[in-house]
Amino acid sequence: MSNLCTRCALRLQRAAAQADASPATTRAFSQSTARRKHHGLPVFQPTTNPELQDLLTSFRNKHVIPAYLRPSERRLIFGTKHRQLLVDNPRTTQIGDDEVPLTWIDRRTEIPNRARLFNKTVDLMTQGESKDWANLPALLIGMKSAGAKMEGGAMGRVVRKANNAGRLGAVIQCLQQVEHTGLTLKDEAVLSHVMWALHDLAQKDAWSAEATEKAMKWANVVGLLLETEEHGGGKTRRAGDARQRPEVIGVVLELAAVQAYKHQGGKDVDGKVKMYTERLLACIGDQAQPPSHAPSTSGPQVEMLNGVPIYHGLLLAEKVLGPDLPHPTQAKRIRADYEAGLTILAQAIEAQRPREGTYGAGALRCWRDCLRE
Repeated sequence: MSNLCTRCALRLQRAAAQADASPATTRAFSQSTARRKHHGLPVFQPTTNPELQDLLTSFRNKHVIPAYLRPSERRLIFGTKHRQLLVDNPRTTQIGDDEVPLTWIDRRTEIPNRARLFNKTVDLMTQGESKDWANLPALLIGMKSAGAKMEGGAMGRVVRKANNAGRLGAVIQCLQQVEHTGLTLKDEAVLSHVMWALHDLAQKDAWSAEATEKAMKWANVVGLLLETEEHGGGKTRRAGDARQRPEVIGVVLELAAVQAYKHQGGKDVDGKVKMYTERLLACIGDQAQPPSHAPSTSGPQVEMLNGVPIYHGLLLAEKVLGPDLPHPTQAKRIRADYEAGLTILAQAIEAQRPREGTYGAGALRCWRDCLRE
């Protein structure tokens, strides 16, 4: 019995060696490597923009596919001595459900800079049709599989551009696939831009019932993601935990309060306004830090974008909850402090005469569009 097992093992070993034979010694017209366990290549959706389509194809062929190949296959497609071999003896390999041809690539001239290719692709998606953003998950999966290290703020810029294009849903999809896309709420820029986008989604549509409900739904998704190790602290709550940060809770309170005040007859139907008010007051405590009076000289007006939802949420919570407002003295003091700070900050930004479409103009719109009546 043991001899039979040994013979079987030897046959399997020889078969494995033949399957991985050197390409220089094989002469089959068309060869395919054995199927391997894999999640498969990211799939890009067709686009009507020819330039964008070319960029996605180039990214797939020159960066993504090589990243999925075995070391021996990468040597084959990049080795100068194998160029004619692949012409004379075409080979393919199986990646997931895709049979991919192995095509020789000149490292010196045929591989576009990955970062520039990525940025150009995102720019074209921003300029093109809304449906082009359906390619964002595949694009980020490709970048991660290719070993790309996204520099600080790069992921945040992607979130901002997706939100400006009205495609926050594509960002949520990427967050839900963090193990493949690498898009995580642990990235400070990503967290900030996602929270601002949730506020912006409802505000840009004049706090309509549909937009506010959608923003609240996605805020709940973000809340669940923050409970995971990939996006937050998991079971452990540490200093700086996003789940205990006023600017995060403030957005959720604001959305719940708008929903109750404007679309539920001014009633806290599901108790969320009171719950999030209590959470916000607990995390602020006696250390309330209203916005500074000096606007940022460049980039987003962070003080305004973080402060408005806190002020707006507490303002509407007072109206909705009335005598049931938790810790009323503390809540009203914090609301008044934020209102005073934001008023002075808005005046300072106005003095800069920001043009439409700039960060300053967006910050002023955020302040002016609060529901005060």
